[in-house]
Amino acid sequence: MRKPIVWALAFVVLGTVLAACGTPPPLKSAKYLQDNSLLQQDPKGPRVFHGITVGQTTFTDALSKLKADPAFSNVQSQDKPPSAAFSTKDGEACCQLSANDSGIVNALLVKVTPSITAGDVIKTFGNPQYVNSVDYTDKEVAMALIYPDLGIVTWVSPGDATSKLDATSPVVMVLYLDPKDWHSVLDTATLQGWNGFLPYSTYKNATPVVTPRVTVTPGGQ
Repeated sequence: MRKPIVWALAFVVLGTVLAACGTPPPLKSAKYLQDNSLLQQDPKGPRVFHGITVGQTTFTDALSKLKADPAFSNVQSQDKPPSAAFSTKDGEACCQLSANDSGIVNALLVKVTPSITAGDVIKTFGNPQYVNSVDYTDKEVAMALIYPDLGIVTWVSPGDATSKLDATSPVVMVLYLDPKDWHSVLDTATLQGWNGFLPYSTYKNATPVVTPRVTVTPGGQ
């Protein structure tokens, strides 16, 4: 059976969303979820989003919370593997979550309006340990600031491939993970080490400090 956590990691950390057919949705949009709760996260505590605690809340309870929350609409779910997708109250697809084999939420992805920045994230949580760089379109690139011990990945979009990551680069996606599952990331991801605010191309061409130890087969079997 395909592991739910692999679904979440493949979707974001490994960037397979970027390989989807057709024109991808923009990284920056005022239609995504207006949510700055990332900056209110307790670095020493679990990740919490609208009452859903990653690593603690059951999938069933998470669905109930989402369906009762006026901030969301169009909650769609499946049981095998446990996963759900939902939209903003205005119907814009924004968010996904998955649960493990025990039915506990272990990953939650949120596409947010570009109202917080890389500088805000680093001021709150310190420097990330890893960076991941992905060509999204010819007009937008994505860079992940990765905090394994905190279970946080923030994707920022500094501009196109000629741009530079700096303190004003807007956050466009937030991924919360159960830190206990980070071995799955390190087994399958290619990551660069954090080296400060640098041009996108510098990180893109940097020698990885983490390379895949496990090959993910199609379908995540």
